[in-house]
Amino acid sequence: MKSPAQLPLVDPDFLLIERRPEQLHAYARGLLRHLRRIRDREKAGGYPIATIKSAAVWLIESYAEAGVAPAPEAARLVAELVQPDKDASTLPVRPSSEVAYLAAIEFEARHRPDPAGKQPSVATLYAVAKHVRPLLQNKNASQKTAEGTVRGWRLLPHYQSNVALQRPAALRVKTRLKFHPAD
Repeated sequence: MKSPAQLPLVDPDFLLIERRPEQLHAYARGLLRHLRRIRDREKAGGYPIATIKSAAVWLIESYAEAGVAPAPEAARLVAELVQPDKDASTLPVRPSSEVAYLAAIEFEARHRPDPAGKQPSVATLYAVAKHVRPLLQNKNASQKTAEGTVRGWRLLPHYQSNVALQRPAALRVKTRLKFHPAD
C-alpha cells in the first residue's frame, strides 16, 4: 500500500536525510500534488513553487543517496517544473538544417572511410554538398555555400562518429581513424 502523499520539511542547508523508499515516494507524490494545486490557482499555504523546486532537488539527491529508483511521480514533478520543449533537438545544428545534416551523414556513411583519416569518408566535399544542397533551408544556396556548411559539419565529433556508426559493415575499417580538419 502506498503511504499518503506528503510534503517534506524544508531545510535550507539540505541537512535532512531520508533513505526510506516509501517515504521518498510519498514526498514525490506530495510535491507533485501541491505543485498542481498551485498551478490550478489554489493558495500555496506557505509552500510556494520556489520551495517545491528546492525540495525537488533535495528529493532527487535523496533518491541517489538511498540508491533507490525515483517514483514515476518524481519524474513527472521534474518535467512539470522544467517544462521541457517537446520539439527540442539534441543535434548540434539548427532545426532548419536537421534534415540536410542527417542526409549528409547517411550519404557519407555509404562511402568507404578516408584512408588518410582526414575526412569521415572518401566522398568529396563537392559530392556531399551537391547531395544536401536541395535540402538546405535556403533553396537558392550556391554550391560553395553548401560546401562551406558541409565543411563545418565535418568538423563536428557528432557528425564524424555518426558517419562511422551508420557505415555498413562491408565498408568499415578495423583500424582507428582520427579525423582532422582540412588544412
